[in-house]
Amino acid sequence: MVRLRKRWDGTDRHVDEGVCMTMTTPRRTDITHRALKRAVAAVALAAALALAAPPVTHGAALWDTAGHWARAEIAAGVAAGYISGFPDGSFRPDQPMTRAEFYTLLTGALGLAPRPGDSAPYAAGHWAARQGRLQAAAAAGLLDPADYGGWLAPDEPVTRREIVLAGVRALGRAHLVGGRALASADAASYPDWLQAWAAEAVHLGILQGYADGALGLDRTATRAEALVMVQRIRYALLAEVAETDEDAVPGARRYPAPGEPTWTVDSGSPARPVFSDGRQGYALNAAVAGYTLLPAPGRAAWLSTVDGGGTYRLYWLADGRAAEVARGAEPIAALAVAEDGRLWFSRGREILAAAEGGIVERHTLAGQATFGALDGAGALWAVDSTNLYRVAGGKADRYLLPSPLLARVRYVAPAADGSVWLLLRSEEMGGGVEAVRIRGGRVAQEVSLIGGGPQARTAHVQAAVLARRGDDLLILVTAPERAVIRFDLAEGAAARLVLPPEVGEGAQVVPAADGGALVLGRQGRRWRIVD
Repeated sequence: MVRLRKRWDGTDRHVDEGVCMTMTTPRRTDITHRALKRAVAAVALAAALALAAPPVTHGAALWDTAGHWARAEIAAGVAAGYISGFPDGSFRPDQPMTRAEFYTLLTGALGLAPRPGDSAPYAAGHWAARQGRLQAAAAAGLLDPADYGGWLAPDEPVTRREIVLAGVRALGRAHLVGGRALASADAASYPDWLQAWAAEAVHLGILQGYADGALGLDRTATRAEALVMVQRIRYALLAEVAETDEDAVPGARRYPAPGEPTWTVDSGSPARPVFSDGRQGYALNAAVAGYTLLPAPGRAAWLSTVDGGGTYRLYWLADGRAAEVARGAEPIAALAVAEDGRLWFSRGREILAAAEGGIVERHTLAGQATFGALDGAGALWAVDSTNLYRVAGGKADRYLLPSPLLARVRYVAPAADGSVWLLLRSEEMGGGVEAVRIRGGRVAQEVSLIGGGPQARTAHVQAAVLARRGDDLLILVTAPERAVIRFDLAEGAAARLVLPPEVGEGAQVVPAADGGALVLGRQGRRWRIVD
């Protein structure tokens, strides 16, 4: 990641203190000065609250945006509910925006909940800190107090380059900064590190230049400019949803392909659950202590069970019949189902492929594989305690990786370029969720998917993969706060999705029957996240 070393406003706080120290006016004037400061602070607070207030709905709303270049974008922000006009019905689009107002706007637009319980020494006592707006931006990684030398100076005007940094971070691409060249009329006037961030922002569509070709990164951002840039960030992260009437069925599973049935489990009798594809029900003769169901293409599924005596069995469920394919005293760990219906699973040090008629391929490994996935070419990638394996063409290639890393693997995700991502739990409790990219048997990239943050240090961060959509993974974060993360397998960018306005506040995200995500609104409406 590019480190920011230059402080943009290192003298702001010193100047404020200097004014106090050099003031020689009589006490009456001092009182007037303090009263004026309180009045100015009250006006600033009222202006900032307008950013988070409900939309203005009276007929004369936003009268000063008529004919303004950003009129449509302002109207869209008001309609979405994360910004509004002032009490007099104005918006004041060409008025400067302060840093506190900007981070209030950004966190509101991205649906980040305020965190007033977190400390904010970089803006102690400020209204935006009391509301928890700045802490929300810091917890989400959008605001780094180190950029400001530890003191935010929240009432100073925000510059376009500050918005650039926050936007690139919001899209999860800070660690990718440095791979693009900046082409603008004023590029040479900026230090190399800032050119790198600006180039990424231009690539993402967050930043656009002026008519003369300059980006004006050091210019103060007006309310209209800041809003438009925040909207570009928001639109890049906005989840696509479709209204649905489907329920989040506990224990339901479905192979993620169009037209495939939804498999459900009736566990009314826990030792003898009934598995159903909607037409046929499958009940086993023997009681089970645990099981794993993996639907296969067509009206079929694989079922792995263990009974009270420690015997493991693998069944093929199809045509109303449960056919036993394998059994033994060693644990059976299902890894992945291929498009032709074959199941890859591990048993002891063996990794095997099973078809409807029985075992069709087997390989001996150094240890038992625990997680696996198939890539686009049909090759299986799997991990044990010391190795990453690629199984294809009747052979198993292995790559030695550090055991501490492999012990933290919770999901294997092959990418289209032949590399493979390993999703990891953090080394420390509550430290977050990480990912490493393996290419040629070596770690080629490391990414933090979900940062730990203040809350995570006292609670486990829990995350589960919901679904894969081409080059993207949808990941449901359930603690310390519920969110959906979109992880780009091609570039390694992880970003928090924003739910659209129609979903409303207080909605819950839950796993769908097919491994996707459902959004449950407070009024009983349901949406499916489809991107």
